[in-house]
Amino acid sequence: MDKAINLTYGDFIIIEISLVQYMRDIDLSMQSGQYMSKLLGKVEYTLAQIEAEELKRLQPGFEPPKKEPEITNS
Repeated sequence: MDKAINLTYGDFIIIEISLVQYMRDIDLSMQSGQYMSKLLGKVEYTLAQIEAEELKRLQPGFEPPKKEPEITNS
């Protein structure tokens, strides 16, 4: 199944800022406040996943140096 919208890291940052601003006026003991808190957690998780994927892409796996043939004096 194809994703309809591809959100970027910056998009999620804007969403996170908006949620935090919106949550200032919500009572977190109410169901709506708890849901907003969970939603903010999902945004944080998604940001961490995007960052981890980017680090993998930028830092290829470690490859040990190739062993050079030994030189013997005969």
